[in-house]
Amino acid sequence: MTAQHALYTADDFDADAHVSPADALARLEEGNRIYVEALDHERDLSPERIMNLFEHGQKPFATIITCADSRIVPEHIFMTGLGEAFVIRIAGNVIGPIEAASAVYACEHLHTRLLLVLGHTHCGAIKAALEGERGPLAPITEQIATAIGDESDPYQASVLNATAAIQRLRGESELRTLEHDGALQIKGAIYHTHCGVVDFL
Repeated sequence: MTAQHALYTADDFDADAHVSPADALARLEEGNRIYVEALDHERDLSPERIMNLFEHGQKPFATIITCADSRIVPEHIFMTGLGEAFVIRIAGNVIGPIEAASAVYACEHLHTRLLLVLGHTHCGAIKAALEGERGPLAPITEQIATAIGDESDPYQASVLNATAAIQRLRGESELRTLEHDGALQIKGAIYHTHCGVVDFL
């Protein structure tokens, strides 16, 4: 990491510290910059870190809901270490009762103050919804089709799908209360599969 980009030191990536939503988002943005520039991974993946998490539990700084697509790996995309990101994965990054309950657990009980819905380009579930395909993915594509309406542009469809997921999360009373009280921020983002860059919405 060059001096002009050294916004954070290793000590700043202490998962035991509950950072503000703005700081959590800044850390994700900085991690994505490091990822795109292919800089060295400086996050803690050590045996000592594993033991510390075992003995003291997890205190992630962000909760991320994203697609199950194997190209979309938030821990790499944002260059996070062990115990720093609570990740929930589901095809199409749609929100059902299980995903919502997992988010409530992370935000209410683990006290993560940033909840990020991470969509991506070239999403198979989005493509299937745009093309009217159902089949085995019907529970997912039907939800996406409702979210995107008449939109035909794949990128904008991904944005609308992420936005719908955010609204679904805000329908959870616990998350709505946390956000209203300033203890949580719910945001959206889109990962570009061709270059690795994340657009924060």
